[in-house]
Amino acid sequence: MHNWIQVFLGGMVGAFLRFFVQTMTTTTISLLIVNILGSFLLGSLNGYYNRINTDTSYKLFFTTGLLGAFTTFSTFSQHWFFLLQERLWIGVLYGNTMTLVCVLVAFLGFRIFRGER
Repeated sequence: MHNWIQVFLGGMVGAFLRFFVQTMTTTTISLLIVNILGSFLLGSLNGYYNRINTDTSYKLFFTTGLLGAFTTFSTFSQHWFFLLQERLWIGVLYGNTMTLVCVLVAFLGFRIFRGER
């Protein structure tokens, strides 16, 4: 039960932070910010937790809870779908770029915070 509470509380914080970013920027920019930053932070935290073997409740709070709610894959998918309908080539470029960049920064964060340079 303790793990569920950690995920719940982290999710509340992450959802609030995503909403805050969305109110400060346009939809496309906010999706770029939260997905790229969230991917880097998720990779970084997983690398860090892998290195120090810490308590799972902290990991669940930050990764599954906070960053799970902060990143917006469903919103990204919806925005990507609308871009594909409006301008196919922009939609293809946007979706592929977002996916590639997010995977790359997650990998970099993991390597850096696991102790590899």
